[in-house]
Amino acid sequence: MNNSPRFSFNDLVTKLDAPFDVFKFDCRGIISTTEAFKLRDALLKMTFKKKSCDLYSFSQSSDFIRSPNLEKPKEVEQFLIFLKEIKQNIATYLGKKFNSMISASCSKYDRGDYLLCHDDRVDDRSVAFIYYLNYDWLPEWGGTLDVYSVDNMNCAKEIVKNINPEFNSMIFFPVEKYTYHQVAENTSAFSRVSINGWFHCDELSWEMYDHPVKCLSPIYTPHLISPDRVKTAFDVFIDPMYQDNMYREAVRDIFIRDGFIMCEGFFKPCMVDILSNEIFSNSMNWKIKGPLNKRQYKHVDNKELPNSILFIVNMLKTDCMFKFFQECSGLEFLGVNIEVQRWHGGHYMVSGGNDGVAGFDIFSVYFFFSQCFGDMSSADEDMHYVFEEKDTLLPKFASTPQHNTMLLVNHDSKTDLYVKYCKIVDGHAWTVVVANYIVKNNLDSRILLENIDN
Repeated sequence: MNNSPRFSFNDLVTKLDAPFDVFKFDCRGIISTTEAFKLRDALLKMTFKKKSCDLYSFSQSSDFIRSPNLEKPKEVEQFLIFLKEIKQNIATYLGKKFNSMISASCSKYDRGDYLLCHDDRVDDRSVAFIYYLNYDWLPEWGGTLDVYSVDNMNCAKEIVKNINPEFNSMIFFPVEKYTYHQVAENTSAFSRVSINGWFHCDELSWEMYDHPVKCLSPIYTPHLISPDRVKTAFDVFIDPMYQDNMYREAVRDIFIRDGFIMCEGFFKPCMVDILSNEIFSNSMNWKIKGPLNKRQYKHVDNKELPNSILFIVNMLKTDCMFKFFQECSGLEFLGVNIEVQRWHGGHYMVSGGNDGVAGFDIFSVYFFFSQCFGDMSSADEDMHYVFEEKDTLLPKFASTPQHNTMLLVNHDSKTDLYVKYCKIVDGHAWTVVVANYIVKNNLDSRILLENIDN
C-alpha cells in the first residue's frame, strides 16, 4: 500500500451529483483488492464498542490516532500512512488548510444499525471521509450514505441521493452548515464496515446559525359541553374504572411520585374496534412531518380526520377532559395542542426535535394504538419513547407504545423527549393521538397562547 507507484489524485476523484460538494475517490489503483480484504479482516478482529443514543446505533473501534496505547494491526498502520499521504492531496484539491489532527476509527453497522440525519458540525472538523470495505454490497441491503436537500431555513428536507458503500472507495466532503447526511439502516445479515473520520482545521470551516423557534399551534382552550353529554361519552366509550374517583387518586399519586404513568385499557373494546377500523385503513391522508434533521413520522391534518378519530380529538378539547387530567395529575391547564401521528420503520425523533415544547411545562398525553408484524416487549430495544434530563443524556424513564394504552407524562421544561428510531427489520408500527396540555403555572405561557384557536 505505502509502496504503490505515484498516482494522479485528481484523475481518481469524481464529483457526485449532490446538493453539496461530495466526492468519490477510487482507491483501487493504490490499495489492491487483496490488501483491502486483509485490512477488513484485521479490523474485524479488533475490539468494538456498541454506541447507541437518539441519533445512532452501531459499533465503533477506538480512534486509531488519538488512542496512543491502542494496539493496531500492521494493516491498519499501513492504511494510516496512506491516509496521511492523501490528506495533503485532499487539502489541495479542496483549497483547504488542515492542522496536524486526523480523527479515524472503524465503524461496524450490523443488522438494524443506523446513523440518522446530521451535518457533522462539531468543533474543528473540516472535511469528513469514509473508506468502504464492503464487497459487492447491494443497495437493497440499506447501509447507503444518504444525502439530503435543504429548505430555506437550512433544515434537511428530503433524501436526494443514495451512495452505495462501494468496496475500496472513499467518499469525502467539506463540513458545512447544510451537509446533512445519514447512514441508512442495515437490513442485511452482513456487517457494513468502514474507516471514517475527519481532517481538522485551526478555524471553524462551517458557519454558525440558529434554527427558528416554533411554538405549538394551534392551541385550544377548554370547550364547554353539557354534563349529560360527558356522562354519555364516558359510559359508552371509556372503561368505567376511569370514572372512579379513587382510581383517579391512585393514578395521581403514582404520577406525582414518578412523573409518568402508563394506564391500560382506557377505551372500551367496542370503541377500540371502531377506532382501529379507521386508524389502520388506507383512507387516511398521512403526510411526512419534518424537518428530517429533527424527526420523521407521519401525521394527519385535524381537518381531514375520519369521524371516530375526530371524536377523540374533540373530546380532548373539552372542559371535562381538562378536569379529568387535572384530577389525574394535580396540574391545571390553559390550553391543548393535539396531533394524530403514525409511526413505522424508518421513523424517529431526536432529542430536542419536538418543536414547540422546549422551555415550557407541558402535560403530555399519549393514546397508543399498535398493530405490527414484530412483537413489542418491555425490553430496552422496544422502549421507543425516552424522556431524559435536559442537556444530560440521562434517561428519566421510557415507555413502549402498547395497544390501547394511555401514557401520562410530566414533560416539564427540564425534560427532553426522543422517540427511538423504529427499525425496519423489527416490523413495529403504531398510531398515537398526542395531546400536549399547557400547564397553568407556566410563566411563559403567554408566548404559546398567541396561537390559541377556540
